[in-house]
Amino acid sequence: MQVSRLLDVLGIAIGSPPAVRSFTVAENSEGTLSLTFSQGDLLSLIGGGVTAKLEVSDGAGGWTTVAQGSNGSGLLDLLGLMGTTTTAKVEGLAAGEYRVTLTLDPNLVAVLSSATAVVNVTQESLTEFVVEGADITGNVITDEGVSGLPDAPGTAADATVEEVNGITVDPVLGTEIIGLYGVLTIFANGDYSYTPNGDAANIGKVDTFAYQLTTAAGGTASANLYVRIDSADSGVTWSAVDPSAPGTVALVATDDIGTAQIDVDIRVVVDDLEAIQYFGPGLLGTVTPHVGETVTVASGTTAELVVNSSGSTAVTTIVLQTFDGTDWVNVPGQSTTAASHTFTLGEGQYRLSSSTAKALVGTEVTVTQTLSTTYPTEFVTGAATAATGNVLLISDHSVADSIPSTLTVLSVLINGVYVIPGQTGAVVQGQYGTLTLHADGDYSYTPTPGLALADVGQVDSFSYKLTTPGGQEDTATLYIRLDSPDLDLVWDDANPGDPATEAPGFAAASFEQEPSSATITEGADGADHIAIHDTEFAAVDGGDGFDTLVWDGGDAAINLSLLVGKVSDIESIDLNDFSAVDLTVSLEDLVAVTSPETDRLFIQGDEQDSVHLTGNWSVGSTQLENGQEYVVYTSQEDETHQLWVQSGVNVV
Repeated sequence: MQVSRLLDVLGIAIGSPPAVRSFTVAENSEGTLSLTFSQGDLLSLIGGGVTAKLEVSDGAGGWTTVAQGSNGSGLLDLLGLMGTTTTAKVEGLAAGEYRVTLTLDPNLVAVLSSATAVVNVTQESLTEFVVEGADITGNVITDEGVSGLPDAPGTAADATVEEVNGITVDPVLGTEIIGLYGVLTIFANGDYSYTPNGDAANIGKVDTFAYQLTTAAGGTASANLYVRIDSADSGVTWSAVDPSAPGTVALVATDDIGTAQIDVDIRVVVDDLEAIQYFGPGLLGTVTPHVGETVTVASGTTAELVVNSSGSTAVTTIVLQTFDGTDWVNVPGQSTTAASHTFTLGEGQYRLSSSTAKALVGTEVTVTQTLSTTYPTEFVTGAATAATGNVLLISDHSVADSIPSTLTVLSVLINGVYVIPGQTGAVVQGQYGTLTLHADGDYSYTPTPGLALADVGQVDSFSYKLTTPGGQEDTATLYIRLDSPDLDLVWDDANPGDPATEAPGFAAASFEQEPSSATITEGADGADHIAIHDTEFAAVDGGDGFDTLVWDGGDAAINLSLLVGKVSDIESIDLNDFSAVDLTVSLEDLVAVTSPETDRLFIQGDEQDSVHLTGNWSVGSTQLENGQEYVVYTSQEDETHQLWVQSGVNVV
């Protein structure tokens, strides 16, 4: 049994304000909280007037509710914990700082009513044990031996024990023999008792005593008495053929594998640009444009410039300008009078020009600018999903640990020392993230935010140990794989500490590591299907007929403005049904990639896909085309052009 200590007994009166009692369960210990009420005070409990909350410190100034014994509301289920007694117990409290709060609700009990609870806290050591048990008794002559038969006492049946381990046995008083793990007291008639010395480390050992029988006629015989040191709490297994063999304890800690998932995202850099600020002209003033800072969008990137204007009730017009090498010129169709607007930018230099109409009173106008630059061929780590599991239980990659004793203790290696987890768990900083391991084997592993892309596919590892009351130990390793739903990684289960061996194929930028190309499947009347798996192809010209550009790559974010000048004369874009594609489209993009005589562009896809519309669009009716249902969007900048998006595709 474990060494037990009484921490405190204190009666506290429950009333207003609430009664609070704090206590500590020491490291390497397990505590039990008992709340005892008088029989009379049970009336307050039954009426619901007394509530109790048990909390543990998180070590950072906060308190976490202890769910054990809770009714789901964070309060202790006092009546449920009591059963038929007047004491509510919460057991199995790991090391930590605790507080229990008892509250009396005057709305549910009589005014001026009160109750008193006796708070009793005990703790048991997880590493110190006391071996208790009755003495072993028997008779070496008359008891059945290993063969199943008693000793043969001679013809006259007068055999007596003459000596044990070479020590003569007193025929009247008996003799004490000091063994390896206890004391044997034996008498000449064969009666004996054995008292173990109480050391838990001796569990599973065998104490052996050699005794000799003699008869009055001078006959002698020798045999051995084997005393096995066993315990119901240790699960010792003994040899069926060799009584002298020590017992074995089937303690086995098995390696475990957990997996954390880390998203791989296309790199997007967000910059808050300097705001454009000026005072409106007033009724007598002159409407003057005010320009913002210059923005450069590099080749191979796209950008979105989000603007928000405020400060004047008069109309503020914001125009996107580009530098043509000589002068700043307005970009056709790229202006807005809305309070909030998003401009889509391709390669080039840009700035905003803002002007406000005359108003009765000149007021300060502020135009904020936020630039989001997308690098389609660069990738970074994004959101992560923690790895969770239990190191003691069966999992997809390991069998359950073999634990012979309920008193077996789990500890985890932290800075070279094995530490037993407290109530909030033991926190271990790994190479790529943080592990929290609890005493019952539950764990969670959270990857460190902002990991390098090269860290995806690596393995973090942690060592834990199981220790029995008898001192038997076994260690194992928890391996945490840093996987990603966006990469095709291959893991070696036979070598769980090895990183993933297959190089990742990053989304659209290098889908299956194929060279950039466009595959054309010709159809009747020029209705071609042109498949692409990235955006690095040279050019695609649909030519005559109804031509479809088919995305044959993986999950991707595609800005159609990047394809302007490379794609022409197409009537439809198919985002496929096996990957999630986010397509950004503007009126200028639609006009650029379709043929001159075409006034609409079809988008096919499913619920995985999204179409991001930039500029001003209005949503119209639902139409059928070739058996497919489409939602029609009309440009408010040029109402002769429409975008037909297949129903089910998300439009934002």
